[in-house]
Amino acid sequence: MSAHSRIAAWIAATIVLGALASAPVTEAGIGDKLKKKAQDTANKTANDAVDKTTDTTGKEPSTAAESEKSAAPGEKAGGETEVSAVSTKFDFVPGDKVLLYDDFSQDELGDFPAHWTLNSGTVETAEMEGERWLRLAGDYGRVRPKVDVKLPEFWTFEFDMHTAAASGGITVQGIVEGNVSAWRAELLQYGNTTVMFQAGSVTAQTEYEGGASMVGRHHVMMMGRGTALKIYVDTQRVINVPDVTGTGVATEVQIELSSTDSQPMITNVRFAEGNKPVKDPFADGKFVTYGIYFDSGSDVVKAESAPVLRQMASYLDANKTVNVEIVGHTDNQGTATGNLDLSKRRAAAVAQVLTEQFKIAAERFKTDGMGDTKPVASNDGAEGRATNRRVEFTKLLEKI
Repeated sequence: MSAHSRIAAWIAATIVLGALASAPVTEAGIGDKLKKKAQDTANKTANDAVDKTTDTTGKEPSTAAESEKSAAPGEKAGGETEVSAVSTKFDFVPGDKVLLYDDFSQDELGDFPAHWTLNSGTVETAEMEGERWLRLAGDYGRVRPKVDVKLPEFWTFEFDMHTAAASGGITVQGIVEGNVSAWRAELLQYGNTTVMFQAGSVTAQTEYEGGASMVGRHHVMMMGRGTALKIYVDTQRVINVPDVTGTGVATEVQIELSSTDSQPMITNVRFAEGNKPVKDPFADGKFVTYGIYFDSGSDVVKAESAPVLRQMASYLDANKTVNVEIVGHTDNQGTATGNLDLSKRRAAAVAQVLTEQFKIAAERFKTDGMGDTKPVASNDGAEGRATNRRVEFTKLLEKI
């Protein structure tokens, strides 16, 4: 690391420690008994920052050859976790009724995003590497998605987050009528290595796997089922609380961004109703899922797809006479030819993961793709396009 980088890292860590000492408590704070743990975490971050540099994705730079040499069991070259190796504690399944989807592509740079309500502070639409983000533009900002419904009994909320330094702050809250915080999850605070959570008198804290700093890009998922709430970051379940209604039942979700220096940002926000636990995926004859993840334009199945694919593999293992057709679908963004090809490749990739990683015989799968030719919602809006991006499994009783 260069002398300049060491100084920058030391300054970033010092900012974290200074923030702990001087930052005011806003709304429902985590409590003094957790602050000592937070400061210890920040000290650890300060030491780690001098010894390690990261790129903008939060992963250590390495060559392909180095990745292949160092790949651990359950990892692909490059450090990406295989789908089948993801912990069974990661059980997030996204809701299937999209209430809001926002990638901020409809907003002008520098403007406040149209699908959000500003509660306080200053945020704006920004761009990084060709993507639009909601970015903090002041010292702090609190925003809520514009939706016409209260939090349903079963709901999911997910988004990508990014910070450029270890002083960032991204907090998600459940808000009770009257603007009171029912629960609060501090995802990026105090050195970015620990999640801190509070719901009434219940407090919890979880260190990110390996104690790693969460600088860079990560995917956050939240799943509410009645009074229970689970929170995940990437493929780690970080919070599992059976009752978060001590202060009341939350009706809205609020996101708070803090610390301008770290430029905290969010994008790809998906708020949906569902999901109820499913015992038989083919109870309705066809299983439609939004829980198989790909990067935009990619046919590589991401590790976050583990819960759905594990469930499908378990069903097929227990029902050995059942064969399945897997069909991919896209929205209408891009060309029709490109979308058709992508949907076919994604369906084939799903079958390949089930065969190679979950040991389901390849001859039990038939795959196809429909591109954007079979929409189930209008492609005129972001919510409709998010609904159209799906994978469908159809049970086949005959041999393929």
